[in-house]
Amino acid sequence: MNSLKLIPLLGISLLLSCSTKSNQVDINQDFTAGLDQMKSKETKAVHRHDFLVYADETNLDMLLKEERATFVVFGMVTNDYSDFERKYGIKVRTENCVITPGISKIALLNNRIISDYLNEKFSTDWIADLGMLPFGLN
Repeated sequence: MNSLKLIPLLGISLLLSCSTKSNQVDINQDFTAGLDQMKSKETKAVHRHDFLVYADETNLDMLLKEERATFVVFGMVTNDYSDFERKYGIKVRTENCVITPGISKIALLNNRIISDYLNEKFSTDWIADLGMLPFGLN
């Protein structure tokens, strides 16, 4: 009976942990200034390269050239993937643990396209270096 009282508390703590983000960006109200004019609270410049662009059949080459191709992972824990990113040129970004049907389809397509590229170029050796399978690749 007492354990039933804990269920709402666990649900609330899960929601709070999933929705908490760090590195908040203070966006200027001048929308004509563009992304390169935005500044973060640490006064670092924010560029268009800082924003996630999902890969599709038409833009993968551009994302690879600009070193912006990114696996999307959903969850609450962010791991260090810097060795993988240096070796393969593919970033890994952990997004919020809430997955909508729309973002699920886009992230799945993104991860499959990048996975196909890595399989073609490196066989499946990259999987061991990454240490996990990104969303949708099981």
